[in-house]
Amino acid sequence: MRLVIILLAITSVCTENCSIFDGEKYSKRSALTIKGLPTNLVINPINRDLLFTLIDIESLQSDDVQTKMDQYIVRGGEPIKIDNINGQAAAVDAENNKVYIATDDGLSVLNKTNKASFIGFKGDDITQLFKPASNDKLYAVLYPDSEVYEIDLVTNEKSRVENVPCAFMIAVDEKENVYYECESKFVKMLLKGFQEAIEFVGIPKNSARAMAIDTHGRVVLAANDGLYWLRPDTLIPRKLMDLDFVPSGLAFFENSIFLATSGVIYEFSGNCEN
Repeated sequence: MRLVIILLAITSVCTENCSIFDGEKYSKRSALTIKGLPTNLVINPINRDLLFTLIDIESLQSDDVQTKMDQYIVRGGEPIKIDNINGQAAAVDAENNKVYIATDDGLSVLNKTNKASFIGFKGDDITQLFKPASNDKLYAVLYPDSEVYEIDLVTNEKSRVENVPCAFMIAVDEKENVYYECESKFVKMLLKGFQEAIEFVGIPKNSARAMAIDTHGRVVLAANDGLYWLRPDTLIPRKLMDLDFVPSGLAFFENSIFLATSGVIYEFSGNCEN
């Protein structure tokens, strides 16, 4: 009897150490610990660099000072600060091997010395970037009204996405459907060619934290209680994973899921065995 109890306890511990994502078991490890709030995670699939924005929590909680943000690269497990700009987000164009950096004074690209080189849109305070893998467009969110602009990377021209009023987070699927959260309220979707956005149901107000495209081309939302698959053919999201922490960033690479929260970036890998 005692042996049975011990075996059951061991099995229970092993099970608790595995997280379930879309029916598969994933192990969890700390990929980076750092003081602050890491957000806007994105991975460069060419060299496996993990890029993120680090928010100073003290400045975030104070209404009297501007929120302090720095742009970082994680390479070989070590953080590298891009120290010549006030970076606020990054986006990767894997097809053309470019990393775009959103700054408070325009758009830059990352050069070979891990510095940001200005390329355009002087004076624009860009807070979010998203690069779809399927076209030559870059989506940018501009402060102070959080309006969304589409940048043509061939002509270097930008145009307002008229039917998206604002976005604090954004993702665009391969069919150019736009998913966004506006004014800390509800998550919506603007289908390509439509004038009116529609709202996903079942996701609590002010719980959305990040969006990313997974390795299957699915739009995945990180919310307070877990990860959800946002589909263009239904307004009811499918929950893929439960979380026991509040996420601040999300990225996918091969068989790994990267999730950030205050002070740490976790890597969930699909190799958990009981």
